[in-house]
Amino acid sequence: MMSKKILLIVPGLFLIVPAQNEMAGLKTRIGILNPEVSGGGEKLVTEAVTHLTKYISEVGGYDIYTQDGMEKAFEEIKQRFPKYCREPRCVSAVGSALQLDRMLYGSIDKGEKTCGVRFTLVDVQSKQIIEKVSIEGAAGVGLEEVLSVAVSRLHGHVDNDLDTAVNRYFGKQVHNEKEFYISAGVCIVAGFLVAILNNESIDGEKMDYSNNLSGVGTSHNLIPVCARPTALGNAYIAASDDAYGVFYNPAGLSWAAGREVVFGYQYRYAMLNNFIASYVNKATREIGFGQGFHYTGDVDNLYSEVTFISGASYKFNELLPFLRPISVGMNFKIMSKKTGSGSVGLDAQKGSGFGIGIDLGVQLELTEKILGAILFENLPSFIKYNNVTENTEYVEFEPVEFLLGGQFQANYETFLIAEFNIPLYREQLWRGKAGIERVIFRVMRIRIGTEKSEGLDTPWKVTGGVGVHIPMESKFFTLDGSYEYNTFNPFSNVLNFSFRFGF
Repeated sequence: MMSKKILLIVPGLFLIVPAQNEMAGLKTRIGILNPEVSGGGEKLVTEAVTHLTKYISEVGGYDIYTQDGMEKAFEEIKQRFPKYCREPRCVSAVGSALQLDRMLYGSIDKGEKTCGVRFTLVDVQSKQIIEKVSIEGAAGVGLEEVLSVAVSRLHGHVDNDLDTAVNRYFGKQVHNEKEFYISAGVCIVAGFLVAILNNESIDGEKMDYSNNLSGVGTSHNLIPVCARPTALGNAYIAASDDAYGVFYNPAGLSWAAGREVVFGYQYRYAMLNNFIASYVNKATREIGFGQGFHYTGDVDNLYSEVTFISGASYKFNELLPFLRPISVGMNFKIMSKKTGSGSVGLDAQKGSGFGIGIDLGVQLELTEKILGAILFENLPSFIKYNNVTENTEYVEFEPVEFLLGGQFQANYETFLIAEFNIPLYREQLWRGKAGIERVIFRVMRIRIGTEKSEGLDTPWKVTGGVGVHIPMESKFFTLDGSYEYNTFNPFSNVLNFSFRFGF
């Protein structure tokens, strides 16, 4: 709709553009959006735009248009200028409507001693990112000098004298340590309380089955429950930088952008109800944390399982000079299981189980577009069962699962991910998972994935889904849905719905 009004908008744009010399038509027309700022107000925005205009002019070959001018052009044809436009498709749409060639947008974090900036330069016609820069000035280096280096790098220029005054920027400083401690404490205490309430006390003979490990797990992590990961074939350990990541790879928590919460529901095989909830945030710039809850139970309330997860991750931004960021994380899980009345069938069993487990993960940035991940699930994990019917109790260890994964951000619109379960025991099978996500219409995501274990007698799982992501300045709302098709049982409906909020 916006592009169809080009002929109406362009005359309005010329009203706010100063007269150019006869060679102006050969210049590249660039629009500068006001940067998001933290640690400053409108004064900082004005100062930043002034410096950016100055340094871009010094690069040469540009006609420069600021956001004030672009907004006036939109007013001329009575169109609303996008209130929040911070992704390439939206930015390109604005530039295309005004017949610009390039657009520049970004953010500034001004602290007491340092100043960090992130800027992206976009080609309007191709809607592709030309260059990105993320730098932070050394202590005492001002905004003006940092922006000078940023503009130079965006255009492929290197000034060794200036570059020594800046470092790579890894995000603004955060201090939510108290929130981390409180939320983790609440999650762990709640997990133990539920386990105590579900416990069935008996005076039976204790039997240790810890040495009779089958290699096949029985816990909640065998049921994929989050809509986006499920739509991607349940491959997610290399993309766990959001509230879904609590259930997949704790190492991704330190890559989270900020505070998020997820609520989800799964309808599985017309027999199981699954509910999830999770919360993630940054404790510091390097530490991320998350708390998760997962309930699964059959529709007749004969069996239920509740799992509480408390995770944390630390990201080494500069562990070694030649390494990109790498993070390590751990999940602490508290599992509680309980059967129903035991009145269905002569062989029905009644009892309860309580267990704890640990997951360890690693996530590393291989290139700007490629991330890799390693995960060890249930390292270790055990469940103590109390069988009321047989008046026995025993301990069973969950087998360790080893997973390798990777993701590739082909461009800002296309995302690919793959993952492999690698056997550690004789009974475990190789399992491959893969998925692709594509952004359409700026706010929609379409996804498709597949999952397959080795062997001809194992089914193919084909998954798909749709997501709607609505950004609102520092907040966002996401609705995700997915469906799973099983080639061995095509009538086994598996539907997932998830709501994700960022605030």
